[in-house]
Amino acid sequence: MNYINSITEAIGKTPLLKLNKIGKDVPANVFVKLEHLNPSGSYKDRMALSMVEAAEKGLTWNGKKLPSDGTVVEASAGNTAPAVAMVCAAKGYKARLVLYRYQFDGGETTARMKIIQAFGPEVSISSEPTTYLSQEQLEEIFAQHPNMNRDLPHVLAAKMDCYLAEQNDPKCIWVDQIYNEHNYIGQMNMGREIYDQLDGKIDAIGCSVSAGGSFYGICLGLEEKGLRVPLTFGVVPEGSEHYFELQGVENDRGEFEISDVQSKICETMGLKKWVTEKPIVNLMFEAGYPDKFFLVSDEEARNMANRLCQEEGIYCGMSSGANVAIALKIAQRLEPGSNVVSVIVDRRDRYLSEYPHDKYVV
Repeated sequence: MNYINSITEAIGKTPLLKLNKIGKDVPANVFVKLEHLNPSGSYKDRMALSMVEAAEKGLTWNGKKLPSDGTVVEASAGNTAPAVAMVCAAKGYKARLVLYRYQFDGGETTARMKIIQAFGPEVSISSEPTTYLSQEQLEEIFAQHPNMNRDLPHVLAAKMDCYLAEQNDPKCIWVDQIYNEHNYIGQMNMGREIYDQLDGKIDAIGCSVSAGGSFYGICLGLEEKGLRVPLTFGVVPEGSEHYFELQGVENDRGEFEISDVQSKICETMGLKKWVTEKPIVNLMFEAGYPDKFFLVSDEEARNMANRLCQEEGIYCGMSSGANVAIALKIAQRLEPGSNVVSVIVDRRDRYLSEYPHDKYVV
């Protein structure tokens, strides 16, 4: 007999696919890790399991241990929420997911929210930023940082909701993917798997970056195998850089940096954890990753996601399209026989309510 006892045992060990059709016109080989085949539909399952299992052992920022009747809380714009909800459902914990208010301006229930709700968590919409900042403070921040992403105060208000939820409930753990080392620790297996699948022959690797956990974890997993990949690249949605500042569509090292806007807002809000701790993106930058950053528009991501569905049969979303669009640009610059690797991040189902104007978010 060959079976598993928990759906969490089905996380990881995903196939690596060579893009023989979409990649036929570039000299280098292009491979994608099929992470949309994970149980909740994305690569975030790896880090959700890692963070929850760490919380079970008390390996949290404040030493709090998740009790058997505890609640896991997290804020998410996308794939982390269903991943955490799935892991909690499988392990018997309650989950409380905070979704960003700006995603629900029209008031409709999105496909992403329906997927999350299917796992049975408590779902709420984040507080208005003015819950934690006065209107005058908010206007002053916008005036001082005119190029700042206008969604950032909503993101930080959601994180503040989680911070207070943990403070006010002794049985509640905020897993906080942006700062939690078990985010990237959980993703290291992806790097190890890719190394084994290509016998260590990797010339370039990269994927979409927000918190940085998946990208950084992949790189650390490869380093553990003794490989520092010659070229690493990060991919970001155009106009939605929350945690760093980029100069243009393509950025080399020295042309991107950590934004200080976030820490200033957090200090004003009282989100002390995010003022005193170091986020994963800082660790990633300090380790010398990535070598390049690329900005990708919704249209470019959508067009490539459509091609992946129609030409390769991969039922994937916008982040995957963005990843492959940049992987092809990299592959065009490399020698024949070189190997470029990226990630199929998630399934298309969570974007269905946005069709045909699907948005690239991380």
